[in-house]
Amino acid sequence: MSSWDHPGLSPGQRAHLEDMYPGAALEADHSWPFGITVLEFVHRGQHLLLKASASSHHLEREYRAHTRWLGPLTGDVPELVHYDATAGVLVKTFLPGRIVLGTPQEHDAGSFRQAGALLARLHRGTAPRTAQHYEESMAAKTRAWLGRASGLVPDDQLSLVATWLDSFEPRPVDLVPTHGDYQPRNWLVRPDGRLAVIDFGRAELRPWYSDLVRMDHHDFVRRADLRTAFMAGYGQEPVPAGLEGGPPAPGRRLDELMQSLGTIVWSRDMGDAAFEEHGRSMLTRVLNHL
Repeated sequence: MSSWDHPGLSPGQRAHLEDMYPGAALEADHSWPFGITVLEFVHRGQHLLLKASASSHHLEREYRAHTRWLGPLTGDVPELVHYDATAGVLVKTFLPGRIVLGTPQEHDAGSFRQAGALLARLHRGTAPRTAQHYEESMAAKTRAWLGRASGLVPDDQLSLVATWLDSFEPRPVDLVPTHGDYQPRNWLVRPDGRLAVIDFGRAELRPWYSDLVRMDHHDFVRRADLRTAFMAGYGQEPVPAGLEGGPPAPGRRLDELMQSLGTIVWSRDMGDAAFEEHGRSMLTRVLNHL
């Protein structure tokens, strides 16, 4: 029997992996419940991690991040080893350690300070690019999520979002490389106590504050000191040219609305009730601050 006889792999993926990594020893299955097969394996003494998916979007973004943006994080992120878009497989080095989520480090201000410093290296490692129409695009995506949220969100909240979007005035915004899901479930505490960052399948050019939305509506809600520690590691918040007092609030609120509505709709589609409720809490909190 081949090492790659795994139910989460297609026949084509199995053949490709058998050709690339014959005789590999599978160590652990870290597969996601929503369509990404993740396998830890050893091949010729090298400890590696496979991601395989029938849909290439997640893998393409991870590949792009590794080849364009992660240089400033060298040593604190896995290294890309192999990618084949046709086969739908991506292989990178395996970093030893424990996911921060569910460990004492999830509640430790020192961990959040480290995470802030790591994120600053990602955001500031590439010169920002000013996008004239980014917020227009995000407003259109938010309207699309809003349409799909009918029946999942109270009508009065849907109406509030629609009214806010009608009054929203897009502005140019600076974009930087972002992780896309920056929170303790994607931080790894290594044996020496240092943090590493994993899973760049949602990496994209976005405004810097997009990477804070998940924490703003979870970790920082329960512990304000964690935000203080995080920002101490991150450093001063960027200020767009010609503006004072931080990034424009409307653009930041737009990001929060888009992410909260997207969380609700995606979670319902995936059958993830707990994450759907998290999206509802996010949306309520955002609407209370409009």
